[in-house]
Amino acid sequence: MIKHVHRKAQRTSRETAKLRADRERYQREKPSPEQLLAEGGHREFVPLGELMFVHQITSLLKKERERQGLTLAALAERTGIDQAALSKLETGRNGNPTLSTLCRIALALDKVIACALQDGPGRRPGKKRLARAR
Repeated sequence: MIKHVHRKAQRTSRETAKLRADRERYQREKPSPEQLLAEGGHREFVPLGELMFVHQITSLLKKERERQGLTLAALAERTGIDQAALSKLETGRNGNPTLSTLCRIALALDKVIACALQDGPGRRPGKKRLARAR
């Protein structure tokens, strides 16, 4: 049985206060996605499904590293990726790794990442297709 350990994020008092103020503002004003993007300086949101997929892959990679009894230092040596960067990936503090990075980690664990193309939920009448920036 795998024991899950949840660690509380280490934040400064200033970061905690800003996070709390932002949450209160979002609850009060309920800004649109467009407003949030404009404020954050980003071009688009990462769809939840993509974010969940990345978290699933990083979780599986961590479990495999632990199953093999490898330390982060040993994995860093195998991948050429800084140990701190690997730790951030495993703890979710880097939520936007490249596919190349994930594949390097998988190969260092003698694994490959395999994806499958599946049917989507289908297009409903009146629903716009998602447009992607190119």
